[in-house]
Amino acid sequence: MKPILLTLFLLPFAVMAQDDDNGLKFKYKGFAYTYHAVRSSDPWNYMSSRTCARLESGLEKGATTGFVSLNAIYNPILEDETGLHLREAYLEHSQGNWGIKAGKQIVTWGVADGLQVTDIISPMDYTEFLAEDYDDIRIPVNAIRLNYSNMAVKAEAIWVPVPEFFNLPTDSVNPWAIAMGGMYCAMDDRTPSKRLENSEFGGRVSAYMSGIDFSLCVLRTWNKMPAFQLTGFNPDGTLAVAAHHHRMTMVGADASASVGKFVVRAEVAGYFNQQLSFIGYRSAPMLRNQALALIGIDWYPGNDWTLMAQYCHTYTDGGTALLGCYRNAGMATANISKALLRNTLKLSAYGRFDCANNGAFFIRFNADYNLTDEISLTAGYDWFRADAGMFAMYKDNSEIFVKAKFSF
Repeated sequence: MKPILLTLFLLPFAVMAQDDDNGLKFKYKGFAYTYHAVRSSDPWNYMSSRTCARLESGLEKGATTGFVSLNAIYNPILEDETGLHLREAYLEHSQGNWGIKAGKQIVTWGVADGLQVTDIISPMDYTEFLAEDYDDIRIPVNAIRLNYSNMAVKAEAIWVPVPEFFNLPTDSVNPWAIAMGGMYCAMDDRTPSKRLENSEFGGRVSAYMSGIDFSLCVLRTWNKMPAFQLTGFNPDGTLAVAAHHHRMTMVGADASASVGKFVVRAEVAGYFNQQLSFIGYRSAPMLRNQALALIGIDWYPGNDWTLMAQYCHTYTDGGTALLGCYRNAGMATANISKALLRNTLKLSAYGRFDCANNGAFFIRFNADYNLTDEISLTAGYDWFRADAGMFAMYKDNSEIFVKAKFSF
């Protein structure tokens, strides 16, 4: 696999000398960073330690573009993460109002910030949960996207032959490993077989009007986050858990509007035949319909201040007494930031609040300093508090982190 990745990486360089002769244009950019985090309480162990270099290279000729993105990672804690990884690799061509994009790519839908409502094509990699930037935990998918666009409308059809699913860590070496009732899990991930009948397909239509944009979408997909079924107990003290996925349909819409110094965002979706975990030993997951609605407001008051807030409500149809969810559940986020020292220093706080579980939350306090245009230094604190819900297994994972990044 690595020789293939290296070939893809070096291919653009092989044609650089011919740029002037055949109209080829080569572009590249990238960054390298080192990130380290330590638990802020006993035993004060490393929560994360990784060094990563990314190169993004593009080759253009006329209306055709080839793009390759590679990550080279060294992770002394999670050795399986160390290596050279292909992130994206696709070809894109446009002709008049039509365009096609095929290959490994990240797909984003909707207007939500950090919460998934209609944006469910590219799943998340929770290997280190929220210890990575949100953009870096998105998993690319192999897809073909056909689009039509003009000044007022954009229509897109997408086909994903082999869907991707959430990556959930289970190795007890990983401080972010999935645990249930304080016990680590041995996961039997029952993802669907790689057959065309299991592919994803859907479409999205967006309209752009003066001061407001809105979209409608539909997707035949799978529940990307698995539904769990406890199947037994292993001799090594771990839980035997089956991770199920089921066919579902998503229908959604989103809109955003600018009102003075505010941007108002809204997004709704219906999940039909969503598979949910059942509480109980050997109990199989159950199918339910869910409705999601999100409202968000971004405020730019000036003086380099930014304030953003959003709330997402999930309603689950039918009985939920024995399911691992509530009939009504809410997740809120808030982000406040201020730029100082001629925009070289940025102070920010970002929080996610689980409104259904006694105010459980995750808050990241961040200070970013641009030493130069290419070099930035970051320090911060991740604070977890939870007795129930998705943050409960990380309640002792509050951490202090530092990061240095070089961009080129």
